[in-house]
Amino acid sequence: MNARTDWWGLARESLTSPRAAARAILNMKLSDLVLWEGMVLVAIVSVLMIFAEIYIGGGARGAFVVIAGAPLLMAAIQFATLVLTVAALAGIGRAFGGHGDWSGAMALVVWLQVIMLGFAAAQTVLYLLLPPLADMLGLLSIVVLLGLLTNFAAELHGFTNIWKVFAGVIGAGVVLILTISFLISLFLTGLPGGA
Repeated sequence: MNARTDWWGLARESLTSPRAAARAILNMKLSDLVLWEGMVLVAIVSVLMIFAEIYIGGGARGAFVVIAGAPLLMAAIQFATLVLTVAALAGIGRAFGGHGDWSGAMALVVWLQVIMLGFAAAQTVLYLLLPPLADMLGLLSIVVLLGLLTNFAAELHGFTNIWKVFAGVIGAGVVLILTISFLISLFLTGLPGGA
């Protein structure tokens, strides 16, 4: 990894010119070891941010109370979600004629998660200062997430029709959310037919 990389500049470029930022990330040719380490790190930091938001917001609610009481489970779920996102980004794109690979997908997903952690940190600060703005920033971060994921997927696979890519991202996202929700519900309620 180039120690002289302008990470702040790359973060700004991700928001203003996401395909160019994706090219820059892909051109770094990071090793799989670095990417796996990065994925573990962002999963752990994501869980820490979740706990910070729970603490500031007054505690977890509903079924999330069970998961919030198991930080290692939360980290495992976050890590699994990232791995499934990489698999979907690489596999679905290639199924539709794209030329991206697993390493490129992993690099982009890790970087996307870094950007989202920046939004989460800002949102946590706003919860302390201006809670209504924190909620608005949360909505904005979802829009940014979808936009970045769409552009990153298009750049990874060499697609030109951004709207088709966006439709694919939405479809894959729905399947991913349903899959993760199902797995969590299995953990919370036990396997079907179990005690």
